[in-house]
Amino acid sequence: MSIPIVEQIAASIAVDIAAITTANEYNQDLTAVRPKKVDFETAWDDLTVLISQDTAVKDGEMTNNCQQWRQTFFATAIVIDSDKAETSIDTRLNQVAADIQKKLMVDEYRGGLATDTIIMGAVGFDDGAGFTGINVVFDVQYRTLINDPYTQ
Repeated sequence: MSIPIVEQIAASIAVDIAAITTANEYNQDLTAVRPKKVDFETAWDDLTVLISQDTAVKDGEMTNNCQQWRQTFFATAIVIDSDKAETSIDTRLNQVAADIQKKLMVDEYRGGLATDTIIMGAVGFDDGAGFTGINVVFDVQYRTLINDPYTQ
């Protein structure tokens, strides 16, 4: 079974996020998940990062039988603190976002699948009931054959 280029990119992002560990000189150990559904009713664990995506858009003119795409991805990190925490929630959110951004830029070409990775920003969230986190938004540019999204 063939796997579309965009799905190969998403899988590589999940592998990269899972490599964010203190053993690899980051601030925490993150767990990457490509959820089957994102309902936020699920009891996600602290430092779980949900990898999801928005609609891909054509990015530029077709050249040499290829189409360039720009795919927006979201790395939604769940960051839950308790009253016993020694560090502010904002500090933790900033560290998680910075770790994700740093790791994504180690290989901006996603192992040869992409032409670029562009960090768009990070937005924190808080449901008011102790469910907090940060959403790192980034775009990945990649190319496929015009008539074949499975082939670069």
